Amino acid sequence: MTAYVIRRILYALPIVIGVNLITFALFFFVNTPDDMARAHLGAKRVTEEQISRWKRERGYQFPYFYNDGWSETEVRQVSGGDVSLRMPTQRAGEYRLRIEVPSPDKGTLDVEIAAGETARLLLPDGPGRGRVRIDLADPDRKAILFRLESTEGEYHALELSFRPSEAAPLAVVRLYLKEDLSFTERFTETIFWKKSVRLLFFRFGTSDDGRNIGEEIRKRIKPSLAVTLPIFLIGLAVNITVAGILAFYRGTYLDFWGVVTCVVMMSVSILFYVIGGQWLLGKILRLVPVSGYDTGLYAAKFVLLPVVIGIIGGIGNGVRWYRTIYLEEMGKDYVRTARAKGLPESVVLYKHTLKNAMIPILTGVVVTIPFLFIGSLVLESFFAIPGMGSFTLEAIQRQDFAIVQAMVFLGSVLYIAGLIMTDISYTLVDPRIRLE
Repeated sequence: MTAYVIRRILYALPIVIGVNLITFALFFFVNTPDDMARAHLGAKRVTEEQISRWKRERGYQFPYFYNDGWSETEVRQVSGGDVSLRMPTQRAGEYRLRIEVPSPDKGTLDVEIAAGETARLLLPDGPGRGRVRIDLADPDRKAILFRLESTEGEYHALELSFRPSEAAPLAVVRLYLKEDLSFTERFTETIFWKKSVRLLFFRFGTSDDGRNIGEEIRKRIKPSLAVTLPIFLIGLAVNITVAGILAFYRGTYLDFWGVVTCVVMMSVSILFYVIGGQWLLGKILRLVPVSGYDTGLYAAKFVLLPVVIGIIGGIGNGVRWYRTIYLEEMGKDYVRTARAKGLPESVVLYKHTLKNAMIPILTGVVVTIPFLFIGSLVLESFFAIPGMGSFTLEAIQRQDFAIVQAMVFLGSVLYIAGLIMTDISYTLVDPRIRLE
């Protein structure tokens, strides 16, 4: 069994890596870091400077998969006309100055670059103060390369002056510094490595709003389990019991109307139970709070209503599933043999049939266990329970990539763990099964 479990874990690694890649692609190939910054900043007119600052604060300023060494150090958004900029904290090194103008690109732009007293400026035409004229219609001429050499100190001032033609208003100025990166750093200094690869070591990092994701998960697991665990245990007992009763009275009016009731309950949205339960038990009868959460034993009154709704909402589907399993087993030869021996129908049903039906039951039950930790998106959101489900839903609404990817990764790991647990549980209920 040990060798089997190890082999399954090794098989799971490519799956987890693939899930990370798909999640990364969905976020960054459809929704860029600039789009994420605009969504978080929430302003109608967000400047490029604000976007650049937001990305640097959260580690989104790096390339996706490969870093060629050019890192953005300054972004300025300015209007047309004669413009002068001073950038006082620049280090020595090789720089690239890129000019971005509104479309259509036309006209010319005179750029004058000068270094402060503690540095020397080296342009392609020679040292000193340089002036470059850019033809904005030529995309290859919108970037200026130069070098800043230190004569004193670590940080130096850089002064830029721009004089665009009347037909070419100036929009955005971006300054890049060339970093000396090793071969390994060219792959590690990337968004994919910093945001995705670290999850394989369960290093969840921080969210886009600065929260520690690992701490949030540890804090929110308890409220989620307070809701999902009772729903799972009580719901399992109720569904198996009711399904056994319907199977026992198969072909009778009780079985017919029981199945009809289950179909009706399956057809009703969980939102109906939520709204109806809040209105009847919370507003009219005032037996439980409508929403909220508390710690310790006081949490029981807040989770009672979501637990009841979760159990009722799952009865229709659960009872029909287990009833089908019962009926399939009750038509087999060993059941007819037990009846021929004169055993009571209740003993045949719950001792013989249920025991042999454990394989399909475990298939649905054990795989569900890991998702108890993920929480319920609907119940936690409607009842304001600070669990894992509401945590994930809020992150999706805020487009918080770090949290969403962490929850997707955690869900995939727990699902794989559930599949392995299912295989192991088969050997416990059926001695004929061997894991090889």
